[in-house]
Amino acid sequence: MTYTKLLVVDDDAIDRKTVIKTLSSEQQHYDIVEASSLIEAYQLIQEIQVDVILLDFNMPLVNGVEAIIELRGNCYLKHTAIVMTCNIYDQQLALDCINAGAQDFLLKQEITGSQLARSILQARKRHELEQQLHESYIHIKELAERDSLTGLHNRFHFEEMLNRLLCSRARRQNELTAVMMLDLNKFKHINDNFGHHTGDRLLGAISGRIKEVLRENELLARLGGDEFAFACGELSSISQAQVIARRILATLDTPFEIAGHALHCSGSIGIAIAPYNAEHSQDLMKLADIAMYRAKRKSGEQIEIFQDNIQAPFLLKYKVEAELRQAVSNKEFDIKYQPIIDRESEKIVILEALLRWPIATTTQLPAEFIPIAEEADLLQSIGQWVLESAFKHFAAMLQNQQYQFKLAINVSPGQLSKSGFAYMVIEALTRFQIPPERLILELTEEALLQNSSMINETLASLAEQGIGLALDDFGTGFSSLPYLLKSPIKIVKIDRSIIQSISQPDSTSHDMLKGLTYMLTKLDFDIVAEGVETSPQSTTCADLNINLLQGFLYYQPMSEHKVKQLLEDENNTNHLTVVNSNSPLNQGTKK
Repeated sequence: MTYTKLLVVDDDAIDRKTVIKTLSSEQQHYDIVEASSLIEAYQLIQEIQVDVILLDFNMPLVNGVEAIIELRGNCYLKHTAIVMTCNIYDQQLALDCINAGAQDFLLKQEITGSQLARSILQARKRHELEQQLHESYIHIKELAERDSLTGLHNRFHFEEMLNRLLCSRARRQNELTAVMMLDLNKFKHINDNFGHHTGDRLLGAISGRIKEVLRENELLARLGGDEFAFACGELSSISQAQVIARRILATLDTPFEIAGHALHCSGSIGIAIAPYNAEHSQDLMKLADIAMYRAKRKSGEQIEIFQDNIQAPFLLKYKVEAELRQAVSNKEFDIKYQPIIDRESEKIVILEALLRWPIATTTQLPAEFIPIAEEADLLQSIGQWVLESAFKHFAAMLQNQQYQFKLAINVSPGQLSKSGFAYMVIEALTRFQIPPERLILELTEEALLQNSSMINETLASLAEQGIGLALDDFGTGFSSLPYLLKSPIKIVKIDRSIIQSISQPDSTSHDMLKGLTYMLTKLDFDIVAEGVETSPQSTTCADLNINLLQGFLYYQPMSEHKVKQLLEDENNTNHLTVVNSNSPLNQGTKK
């Protein structure tokens, strides 16, 4: 017979006896121990394994929330549920206890035998689910941030850590940050002659040696293949970066004994310095990569510092900004729409509006011109134009009452942080007679990570009006998860990079996608898979019960006119036809 081990913690002896008497009337089997203080409870916890703690909120010397936090920090209570009891009920108090780590909150006067038994059972089940979700999150986070071969950080996590390092440097003006790229020379020769298994073992051995010579504040990652990245902050001179690079290359001087072979290996390192060469992570990595390829062509010491004057990228940025100002004034932008389909009904359920700049001469890539527009304070005007234009198109489509799909629009952190943004959106919806529940606004992890009161208030106001909220490009990093759980977001779009890599050999992305889907489903999010381009990718999504799909396998971004034509065709055929890239409905560029 299985007993539930229950610890009743209450300084009132009568209340303890009442609880025990109440539970004894139930058919459940409890093994109950008592404690009149938290000190006594801590002693019992170290001696026995407890399944559930029934904790009085008003204990002497410490309030209930503080007590929960202390108990949750105890290593013996990893698998223990906590039910809080109190003489008064206050909704905020109950929420504070739940947020601190309790699984339920009960009013003492209303406790009955069946209610208490049910609460204990539900608390155990809820805590077990929380533990499973946490373990799933840790596993997914590890897959997302670590290179499976070497155990080093991967590209995604390296960029995340580098961004933090650069933000820290920005607060200390006199310090330099160095980004380095290491590429192994003639590594393909080792793979070709000794096999990929030996090559993989060599990469692991090289990683181990390099880790031994790096200091605690020096970042190391494997980007893929035989390429490694480093970042070093708090430097006072460029020569310090060169010293670190030499220290890294020196680890390769001694041959590696692998599978009975003495393998000789050398490398080339390119270095970019912030703020001299650039100030953003991707720019620094790109410039360090260029310097690394220059180093490969050198004889002697194969270390190269990026030397090109910063004037060239500055001038390009200036030209883009000037052209953007003209584009805003002349309304030179365009909107393409990429459908999201429901896998089961084969119907379009969402149309995502995507900003395009078709006549730009500097760059037509949104990933390049949108950050510049935000820095130049132009994104508010561009965002307003996108909303107005997309609403106008969508309102015309809604004249046909058969269409039940929704409209999705991307918004930036800058837009969300502006006071009045929610009012502007709601006013425009009213003007175009679009029901708020037919709109979805997509935001990035960056917006969540800012955790600003203005953004949180804006999201709450939008959700209160019935507007849907979606987190875009989720899965490249997991630092936003705690903020996601507290937000009114109900839709999560899994990043296309994960979908794209699930079919690659030896990829961990399938396991990561499976764990990610499990976690998001348990948390009751609607899941959209972005970047579905092949039938195997679609099949994998189906196997994981991901029903909302977006990608070139179904539709590329298209004009408003082509959307209308597509919708008419869909109404006529009543089913979805998977179209290829040569279809006249299927011309556009990737999101």
